[in-house]
Amino acid sequence: MKKFIPSVANIHGVDLSTYKVIKRNQLACKLMSVGRDEQLPVDILKEYETAIVSAAYYVFESADERLLLSDYLMMWLSRRETDRWVGYISGGDVRGGISWEQFCELPIFIPPIEQQMYVVQTNKSITSRIRLTDNLVHKSAETLQAIYKRWFIEFEFPISSEYASFIGKPELVGTPYKSNGGEMVYCEDLEQEIPKGWRYARLDEMATINAGGDVPEVFSEVVSEECSIPIYSNSTEKEGIFGYTDKAKITKKCITISARGAIIGYTVLRLKPFFPIVRLIIVTPKEGCFLYYLYESIKNLKYDSGASAQGQLTIPEVSAIRLLEPDQSIMKKFQNMALAMGSFTEVIKSQNKVLTDLLTILSAKMSGRRNEIH
Repeated sequence: MKKFIPSVANIHGVDLSTYKVIKRNQLACKLMSVGRDEQLPVDILKEYETAIVSAAYYVFESADERLLLSDYLMMWLSRRETDRWVGYISGGDVRGGISWEQFCELPIFIPPIEQQMYVVQTNKSITSRIRLTDNLVHKSAETLQAIYKRWFIEFEFPISSEYASFIGKPELVGTPYKSNGGEMVYCEDLEQEIPKGWRYARLDEMATINAGGDVPEVFSEVVSEECSIPIYSNSTEKEGIFGYTDKAKITKKCITISARGAIIGYTVLRLKPFFPIVRLIIVTPKEGCFLYYLYESIKNLKYDSGASAQGQLTIPEVSAIRLLEPDQSIMKKFQNMALAMGSFTEVIKSQNKVLTDLLTILSAKMSGRRNEIH
């Protein structure tokens, strides 16, 4: 990764004499396995005046800040083109590493210092905006989870006008259900009380369960006019995107669950048509209002990757998962709230896409592929 990670190791009794000292605005990089990892691990120290890093890292800095800004140098080394360059240079090394001497041969396009300052400031502004929008998306998800817990675990969903009229207490409309005397019944399976009218049901009673298949014949690694339908696989990288094809296999809004490996149970909400492939399970709600409730319920489940002989989830296992099935009117309210938050999140993600594209353009300008930096 292109950033320092504070060590959590116990250094009591460890000989630190071999470690290297790094000071603020100095950079450090590791040159072993850069070809195999296809990435140059590098970062610039900003948070502390001094720190120590492993002896495996090289510590360096700009020879003259008046000619080359350290922040600009960090941006240059963080470019994907630099990763490809070190990967290419390491081709002859068994472990995929390069020497310090080879690293020093890395070509750097150095514009006038004023342009460097502008590029650095522009980069900071864009990345700061991306962090802000990422935080908004995270907070939105946290808010929805908090509402889910309040409504479907603590049973403190708002009392409806129909129920308030039924019990003859119209003043209770909108107040929390359980704490205001909402009727509860005992569920033997859960060994606890649940709201009257709710039931403990199998997942396949609320949704259709399917599995992904083979990679389609029409396949492209990049999106194009012909291949615009995403292919999703058993992966967390880019939410499982594997490639693109021309026809969708799944057209309804649904939920996917990674069915094997260390990421077993990784859950993603799919709102657009797609094509699923192996080791991916698809959960399609039988009622539209089930979607967000099931998504929040499923992603909070705990899975044991070693529970089955193959260490994987199967359709029968997922079908047999049991969840509370709330009253549909409550799920519809939750769905409407989630849809509003989802629309907000999609707008934010679209903004992030534009900002990320701007960083790509900025990177291209740094290399001199663009004549001017406006």
